[in-house]
Amino acid sequence: MTARTINWLSQMRPRIARIVPVLIILIGALVSLFMVTKATVSSFTHDESYTYLHYPHDSFIDIISFSNWFMNNHILNSLFMKYAELLFGNSELALRLPNLLALFVFMIYSYKLFQKKNPLLQISLFIILCSNVFLMDMFGLARGYGLSYGFMIMSFFHFIAYFTKPDQINLYGFHFGALLATLSHFTLLPFYIALLIIYNLVMLIQARLKKEERFHLIKTNRQHFLPLLLNVVVLYEPVRRALQYGQLDVGGKEGFFEDTLSGFVWTVSNGAIGSDLLLLIFQIAATLIVLVPFAIIIRTIIIRNGVFFKEYIGLVVSNLLLLFIAFMIVFNHYVLGSDYPVGRFLIFLIPLFFIQLGFFADFIMAGSYKTYALVFVMAIALAGSIGFSSNASLRSYTEWGYDSETKNMIQDLISYRTQMNDKSVNVRIGVDWIFEPTINFYRDVNDLHWLQAADREGISEQHQYVYTFENLTDSLETSKYEIIKKYQSTNTVLMRKIMVLNQ
Repeated sequence: MTARTINWLSQMRPRIARIVPVLIILIGALVSLFMVTKATVSSFTHDESYTYLHYPHDSFIDIISFSNWFMNNHILNSLFMKYAELLFGNSELALRLPNLLALFVFMIYSYKLFQKKNPLLQISLFIILCSNVFLMDMFGLARGYGLSYGFMIMSFFHFIAYFTKPDQINLYGFHFGALLATLSHFTLLPFYIALLIIYNLVMLIQARLKKEERFHLIKTNRQHFLPLLLNVVVLYEPVRRALQYGQLDVGGKEGFFEDTLSGFVWTVSNGAIGSDLLLLIFQIAATLIVLVPFAIIIRTIIIRNGVFFKEYIGLVVSNLLLLFIAFMIVFNHYVLGSDYPVGRFLIFLIPLFFIQLGFFADFIMAGSYKTYALVFVMAIALAGSIGFSSNASLRSYTEWGYDSETKNMIQDLISYRTQMNDKSVNVRIGVDWIFEPTINFYRDVNDLHWLQAADREGISEQHQYVYTFENLTDSLETSKYEIIKKYQSTNTVLMRKIMVLNQ
């Protein structure tokens, strides 16, 4: 970039700063409108339906204590679904509303984290944080993931703010946000533990850099005792049950780099990485984005640069947080037998990674490479925007695409029976097991008393209707069935058994 261009950007900075809040509100409104529309029109998914059928109708105490201890039971989500249904009914939008509200929490705190930084950096990071398809999808589902991300960023913001303004708002904002994030999904427990360790580590380093001060463990943590104790009381029983029943399996068994890091890179790219070489390059780049700041932090400790820990506390905390979480993932695997996070279980790392990247870019921009750092972040924002616009879908969720037509299938089945004037009751539908929860969800909320609950026993001669993947129909005597409708996006088919209906 030429000196003339740099000078022009410098002159434009005050004007850009004035319009950044407006642009961020506009971008946030567009993303929110997209997600609200998606939550309204898209089919409920397997995991959402299973949750609705099994947990929200338990009592408050049973939900909060995790008495129904299966890991599909995301405690806070189950609780919010319970009261959302009481207030607004059981439509898809009503049950997904808590996570949509968590998206606003996520956006507000994502903006606040960089509110005082370079305006172009602010808007670029906001775009990055709101343009990952996998991340945004979780805010449109009635699951605990979106809730956990929103409260995680809230907790993280107040944690950083506490170093410069140690008041009650930041203290309880940090602990309360971490509690809600953990109750939303247990994968956020390492986040909370890591921040508690990092707080003491940073305070210890700062005391060492100031020769006249000594680190006192009890004095340093005195203000944290009460909120921490309250959180331990709330979390003890559900975490104990999760550990007792071995419900910390989240998929990966090969290794941190093979499972978590490769899955993280693929997810960050909106699924755009298509070759092993490109995957390796991105893995190296992601690793360097974490290790280089860590090396800088170590160097500042060696040269006793106490000012760095005040001016760039966001970079210090975010960097150490990523490293601690990585360490704890490996530790939990070898000590507790937990799997390495893959798929949706690692998505919480995406905002943490890009927040650290933002703080790192802010640090670089204080030196001679300001333009390069800013252009790099803006390029990622542009790539993210393109990736989101190319891959985002109003009717399909990334990890539950197979259920995108289940809602339509139920409506087609209802319409078909009306058209055929079919008044039969105790109708049975044979399905592939993966469709069972969602079919039963729509059976319940639509009061389809004539339809028996679907099961996971497979397709048999007793089923009047069949809904399954088209490539699995080879095992059926197709001459006995008539196709009602094919669904191209999921490669599924709805059929009726001719012989049964004609009897």
